[in-house]
Amino acid sequence: MSKVRPAVMWTVCVLTVITVGGAVYAFVRHAYAVTLFPYELAAGEELLLRDAVQIFRGQPVYTDINDFPFIVANYPPLFPAMSSLILPFVGASLRATRSVAVLSTLLCAALVGAIVYRGSRRIVSSIICGAAFLGSIFVYQWGAWGRVDPTAVLFSLLAILVVQRWTGWWGATLAALFCLLSVYTKQTQWAAPLAIVVWLLWRGRWRLALGFAAVLGGLGGLLFLVWNATTAGEFLRHLVVYNALPYSLGAFLGYWRAFAVTHGAVLAMAMIYAAFCVWKRRPSLPVLYFASLALLTLAVGRAGASSNYFLETIAASLILCGLAWGELSKRGGYGSVIVPAALLAQLLWFRTFPFTPLSVYYDALPSFGYTPQRADVQSCQEIDRYVMGAEGEILTEGGGFALRNGKELYGSPWLLSALEPTGLADEGLLKLEGALEQQRFSLVILTWQSYPPRILDAVWANYQRADTVDCVFKYEVFLPSDPG
Repeated sequence: MSKVRPAVMWTVCVLTVITVGGAVYAFVRHAYAVTLFPYELAAGEELLLRDAVQIFRGQPVYTDINDFPFIVANYPPLFPAMSSLILPFVGASLRATRSVAVLSTLLCAALVGAIVYRGSRRIVSSIICGAAFLGSIFVYQWGAWGRVDPTAVLFSLLAILVVQRWTGWWGATLAALFCLLSVYTKQTQWAAPLAIVVWLLWRGRWRLALGFAAVLGGLGGLLFLVWNATTAGEFLRHLVVYNALPYSLGAFLGYWRAFAVTHGAVLAMAMIYAAFCVWKRRPSLPVLYFASLALLTLAVGRAGASSNYFLETIAASLILCGLAWGELSKRGGYGSVIVPAALLAQLLWFRTFPFTPLSVYYDALPSFGYTPQRADVQSCQEIDRYVMGAEGEILTEGGGFALRNGKELYGSPWLLSALEPTGLADEGLLKLEGALEQQRFSLVILTWQSYPPRILDAVWANYQRADTVDCVFKYEVFLPSDPG
């Protein structure tokens, strides 16, 4: 095999370092602006903040959805509990949840690099692959929002790292605890546990595999039983029953198509390396982790899922890219520039993708990758003035206007709509409809109009539109109609 010229290798590496450095700077700058923006950019941000506020106040999170405030808390309590620790410093602000998410995203990038270094012992490839995580357009979007996903991925990556670093009982126990933290951040985080058990069994460490499963299942199950008992069964209903939403194979294929189109270079390198390892009958833990994630992305077909389900797959793909880079570097030749060249192409593609015709393959939110501007804050403050002037309770569909202004948050619009056909929320919807007919709310704010039609009809019948404000999204402000 002909050797690659040092000038070629250094040129590719330098260009990749410059590009990945720009990606890191862009993410940090974007995340800083998003964290300081006091209004909602993704559906569900204020609901998670509300959970954090409830925990901080020592009040219940998982309550009957058929009674006020009609809220589905569809995630485990760890992320809001972590966010609640920041509330004393920032108040009831989205800065709390977003700070946790941004820090988790940055640590995920560091862990990707650490796992690559663990398997390759190459500093440059480890740094580039870790930093490239921040360059992903999906990470750029989700990593700065106050959502649970980056924190859940963080704990899974910690489990993968420690079980390789300490291969005995200490490592298996610590990995089980990190997997438990991941599952209690987002209940669908089962790829890392599955990969670890298979890896231990493959290596003939069946006692460690059983111990790992016992710690994770025993402690996790005990916590679940305790929480479910103390909430009179609401913990099970919120996390499991209310999340059993319709599944669409078309949605699953659509999201995978979007992922393949946007992350094709990284995905291809990861799949080739994984196939090579399986062919050589040496499936490492990162390879099994990647395979488990590919399998468990089936969950993205569930109603309400989105591209956030691929964040962990992106991390695992970059880990395999880093390991492939190390493998090819040992062999020498032009193959050693394949991975850095692919990463360079991928990072450049991330920058150009939103402006290409292929963007039709990904139907993103209007706030996809959007960095809020001063004008957005000024526009949203118009709605703040309505909220501050409202006497009594308000009903707001997103936006982050309630908690910010000391108001109680009511309703989980999209989830109540999704649950309506099941009949599980019938009593609550009837009460909410009645409250609107009685004009219990002195102000109603709508944006996505994702409440069930009966609730929207009650708004339009008993309230009149007072204003329309463009604040990243278009918000409609309603005041009670004149009884006359």
